[in-house]
Amino acid sequence: MPSLEDITYEAGRHALFDQEAFVAGIRQRTGTLLAAHALLASFLGAASIGARGFDAWGWVALAALVLGLVVAAVLLAPWDLTFAADARSVYDRLYEQAAADRATGATHWLVAAAYGYQDLHRMNLRKVRRMSRMSGLLGLLMVIQTLTWIVDLAL
Repeated sequence: MPSLEDITYEAGRHALFDQEAFVAGIRQRTGTLLAAHALLASFLGAASIGARGFDAWGWVALAALVLGLVVAAVLLAPWDLTFAADARSVYDRLYEQAAADRATGATHWLVAAAYGYQDLHRMNLRKVRRMSRMSGLLGLLMVIQTLTWIVDLAL
C-alpha cells in the first residue's frame, strides 16, 4: 500500500502533468480553429464578396476573422510556463531532508517535492486560465464569422 508521502507526491506530479496536457490541447485546438477560420474566409467570404461586394455583414465577418487571427497568434506564441522542476534545484533543496529521512526510513522529502510541483502548478494557473478563455473566444469568433458570412450570402 502506498504511503501518504507517495500519494502526495504523485498527486502533485499529476496535477502539473494534467496542466501541461491541457495547454497542449489548447494549442492543438488553436491550430485547428485557425485552419477553420481560413477555410471559412476562403469559401464563404469569397462567395459573399464576389456576389455582393463588402457590406456591413462582410465587415463584421472580416473583423471576426482578423480578431481570430490575432487571438490565435497570441495563443500560439511562447508563454512563460514551467512544467518541470529543475533537477539540480530539487536535489539541493531536498538533499539534507532526504538524508535525515534515510536514517529513519521516512520519506517526508517526497511531500516537499510534491509541494514544489504544486508551486509550479500554481505559478502557471493564471496564464493557463487566460489561455483557456482566449481559446473559447477564438471558437466564438469562428461562429460569428460563419454566421455573418451566411447571413451576408442569404441577403
